[in-house]
Amino acid sequence: MSRFNMLNLSAVGVAIVAGIYGGTKFFEPIVIEQLSKDGNLRKDIEIPKYDNEGNPIEPKSVLNLRKEFENIQKEQSLQRGLQEQQPTIEKDSSIFDSSIDK
Repeated sequence: MSRFNMLNLSAVGVAIVAGIYGGTKFFEPIVIEQLSKDGNLRKDIEIPKYDNEGNPIEPKSVLNLRKEFENIQKEQSLQRGLQEQQPTIEKDSSIFDSSIDK
């Protein structure tokens, strides 16, 4: 019976933590916008800026970092492709043929 109670307690704990985290991420841009309109926004701390969709603009957001990462991956794959296409020196096949005949 205590195992059942612990599972319920842990599920409620996870739901509370997820709710608080999701709520702060959702309401943060709305609260910051309203505080700036009212003139009650503190000036001594750095406040993140958000676009119209609520995504952070500065410092670099995860969306910008993901785009940069994809561009870097593309550049690296292109460089690998160019390296593989460079001509290689072919070994003299006559040396290998003579050793097989013996």
